[in-house]
Amino acid sequence: MRREKKLQKCSVDGTKYDYYKEKLKEKEFVIRRIRGILYYNQALKKEPEITQHVIKTARQAGMAMAGEECRIKTKKSYFKKIRRKSGIRENSYVVKDILRYTYTASSEELVEKFLKVIELNSNSGYNTVEIKNYWLDGQNPYNGINTIVRSPDGLVFELQYHTPESFEIKNGKMHELYEKQRPVKDVSSNEYIELGDQMFELSDSMEIPKGIEKVRTHE
Repeated sequence: MRREKKLQKCSVDGTKYDYYKEKLKEKEFVIRRIRGILYYNQALKKEPEITQHVIKTARQAGMAMAGEECRIKTKKSYFKKIRRKSGIRENSYVVKDILRYTYTASSEELVEKFLKVIELNSNSGYNTVEIKNYWLDGQNPYNGINTIVRSPDGLVFELQYHTPESFEIKNGKMHELYEKQRPVKDVSSNEYIELGDQMFELSDSMEIPKGIEKVRTHE
C-alpha cells in the first residue's frame, strides 16, 4: 500500500510532463539568448582593439586588407546563426565569425605571407587555432584559406587569406551562383548540378598560389 502511494506521488501525467518540458525549453532558450547577447556585446567591445592588431599585422607582413566594411556580423545575422545551432550544445552562442577580416596577396606571395602572419600573431598572443585550406579541397568550389584566431583575452575571430582574384570571384560570380543554388532542395536535379558545375569551372580558372600545399588543414 505504501509503495503504491509513493509511486502515485512521484508520477506525473502526460499533460504536466509536456508542460514542464516546454517550460524548460523556454528557459534554456532565454538563457542561451542572454549569453548570446553578452557574447556579441563582448565581441563589439573588443573589436577596435582586435581591428587595430589585424591592421598592424597586415602592415608588418606586407598584406593588403579587403572587405573591412563587413568586418562585424550584424546582430540579426548572428541570432539567425545561433538559432540554427540551438540545442546542439550549451555554448552554441559562441559564433566564431562575429568579427571577420580578409588579407590578400598575390598568388606568388600568399603562402609566404600567410606563414609570416601566423608567426607575428603567435608572438603577440594571437593563436591560430583552426586552418581550412580550401585550395586543396576538391569537393568545394570555394578557394581560400580560412582561419580562426584566438585573441589573448580568449575571443575568437575569423581571418581569411585570398589572392585578389579569389576574393573578387568569391564576392562576385561565385556568390551569385551560390545564392541561386542554395534554395534548390533537390541536389540531384539538373539545375543544382549545372550551377555546381559552373562554380567549379570558376574555381578551376583561378591561378593556384605558389606553395599552397604547405598550408595544412587542421581544426
